[in-house]
Order: sequence, then structure tokens, then C-alpha cells
Amino acid sequence: MKNTALRVFIVAGLVLFGSLYYYSGEVKEHYEDNARRYLSNALQRISSWETDALKEELSQATLSHVSDEQLAALAEQYRSLGAFDRMDELHFSRLSGALSLFAESPRLSYSGKIYFEQGAAVMTATLTLQNQRFKLYNFNLSRAD
Repeated sequence: MKNTALRVFIVAGLVLFGSLYYYSGEVKEHYEDNARRYLSNALQRISSWETDALKEELSQATLSHVSDEQLAALAEQYRSLGAFDRMDELHFSRLSGALSLFAESPRLSYSGKIYFEQGAAVMTATLTLQNQRFKLYNFNLSRAD
């Protein structure tokens, strides 16, 4: 009896994880091209390193937790990178894709190497949908060595 219950539990777990893996692949395919296009355009606008440009791209949920002073400090921190040039292939987080199944709005995380006029950075960005358009829910750049 114990072995049967354990087997059923293991099989159910495997089916659940397999389904989430499949679902995250579907999410990746569905959003990949538009997310890349959005990030490229957003980085061109953001790389003016003006506070208003950053605010335009952030989601309402993020803006409710970030002050203008924090945005100004962030812009100042990244200003030395200069204007956006290009980006390498983006890597999609399957975990974010799987977890988007349980969220009211998908949160899709991407990372990749980004090139600016004055150097490169590694970007991690989490996108969300707001009024059927992508917005940045989380955004981070760190200098690439």
C-alpha cells in the first residue's frame, strides 16, 4: 500500500513538473519576438538616462514602490554607459514562464549581454503586461567584465 501511494505521488509530481516545463516553453515561444523587440526599443529610450524615460517604461506596480530620487540615482549610476547599441541573444527564465500560470499578468524574465557606447553590461529584466503592452516590472544592469 505504501509503495503504491508513493508511486502515484511520484508520477503525479513528474506529470506536474513536465506540464509546467511544457507550458513555460509555450510562453517563451508566444512572447519571445515581441519581448526582444520591446526590450530593444525600451533600451534605446532608457539609455538617454533621463528619469522620465525610465518612468515611461516601468509598470504601475513598480512605480508605486520607487521614488523619483531612486530613479534619479539609478539613471546617474548607468549614465556612464552611454547610448544603447545592441544586445546579444536573450535568455528566457523558464521558471518565470511557469510561474506566470499562477499570476494575474505574466511576468517574464530575460537576461543577456547589452552593449552601450561606453561598454557592456549584463541585463536582467522582468516584463509584465499592462494594457496589452509590455512594461518593465524589474530591471537591473551590472557591468560586464
